[in-house]
Amino acid sequence: MSFFPMLRMLGLSAILSGAAVVAQASAAPALVHSDPAPGQRVAAGNVAIRLSFDTVIDPFRARLLLLGPSGVPQLLPASPSDDEQQSIATSMALTPGHYVLHWRMRARTGDPVQGTLPFDVGTTPAAPVTAR
Repeated sequence: MSFFPMLRMLGLSAILSGAAVVAQASAAPALVHSDPAPGQRVAAGNVAIRLSFDTVIDPFRARLLLLGPSGVPQLLPASPSDDEQQSIATSMALTPGHYVLHWRMRARTGDPVQGTLPFDVGTTPAAPVTAR
């Protein structure tokens, strides 16, 4: 094979592999469901947190940081909550107050994506009393 056809073939393969990398990099996960939902008020005590995405995520690159009423950030451990590895979950005991969960995820082949999830923790409202 002469020099110029080989150079042309190498250039074509470089272009094709670059296009494959661009296609993979655009596969950033999108949050499709969360527990608690943004702005939701949940009962104090053991609060379950779950984030579900539209694609397979890399649970080893997931980062959950919880800011609560004390102002001290807490790094939360999380693990996959389904066999498809599209969700991560954790739970922890929380006292009443306003919380913001900062999350950062990455698909196995994509760019990182991040977001926030504000929610409130409080005592459960009293059940209405019915008159007899």
